[in-house]
Amino acid sequence: MDTSPTSINKLLLLEKLNPNYVSSTDIPEEYQSLLIPAAGHCYREDAEADILSHHIDFGPFSLWIHDIWAKKNFVLCPSIPEHMWCLHGLYEDSLHFEDPAAPSYLLEEKEFNLFNLPKGMHRIPIAEGKKVLSFHINIDQDVLKDMVEEFPSLEILANKTPTGPGVINAYPYHNNLVCDFLVEKILSCRYETKRAYPFLFRACIDLLRNIAAQEALASQPLMSQSVLNTDKIHRLFNYLQEHPFIKHTLVQLGYIFKVSGKQLAFEFKQHFALTIHEFMHMCRMMHIYDVMQKANTPAEKIAAISEYPNVTNMLVQLKDYYACVRSTTYQ
Repeated sequence: MDTSPTSINKLLLLEKLNPNYVSSTDIPEEYQSLLIPAAGHCYREDAEADILSHHIDFGPFSLWIHDIWAKKNFVLCPSIPEHMWCLHGLYEDSLHFEDPAAPSYLLEEKEFNLFNLPKGMHRIPIAEGKKVLSFHINIDQDVLKDMVEEFPSLEILANKTPTGPGVINAYPYHNNLVCDFLVEKILSCRYETKRAYPFLFRACIDLLRNIAAQEALASQPLMSQSVLNTDKIHRLFNYLQEHPFIKHTLVQLGYIFKVSGKQLAFEFKQHFALTIHEFMHMCRMMHIYDVMQKANTPAEKIAAISEYPNVTNMLVQLKDYYACVRSTTYQ
């Protein structure tokens, strides 16, 4: 496409120090179903594009999600007001990131990258008809280091040393099913702000933790047997997601999927960069949180269905998982 100086340039702030939100009533009806109620929203519409942005400032980091519909060719000009790191994921299409101070970079659909972004302007040509969803967790490296005490697995990301502006990771991170699962939970969250905040905060933390785990496992190749068993591991993933209230053992899962539990555990981590037990716990916490927000089900019944010995045990685990007050520690 044309990227000459005569091309239409369109500014997009990847972070705003003082964001100005619009009322949800000012956003067209066709986009209402996309709105995350707990987020602040920015919307612009002109001859070249519709751009809908969602923003939540969690304190230690900021979440931005941009839906972009291109009506004509234009050059998107992301602007960075202050130096930051950014975990970036792209959905629905690929884009080409350009920076005068760094090598250009292809942002592939369904990949994540960790960027070192200096203050300044960047360029991304976007062709007519493209639709992309751009997902950002903006964070300062020093803040990320502070979070390691609470979330030790983040250390491998916090201690990375950028060689300059641009992408920090040697190879793109995979948008595996766990990443998809977490992003989908964020995009579909319809809780009001007070209830959404801990849920969304934890989903972002778990996404960062999965990226950190991928970094830690980067030197371990995907074994051929794991590749051959991809369908079975994906069926296991779906099964665990659909049965969050059951505390399976590896032996039980091995019996269900007709393979050794040890093999399932190894291949699951190879594919998704977390253990079966970690994923089961994540799904169980989300399920309990959701049931407690939406239904008038007694806590005793929820604990019994979720196979907890008592209500206290369940609530202690839930409170620890969703203790969003920890975010104020890093401000």
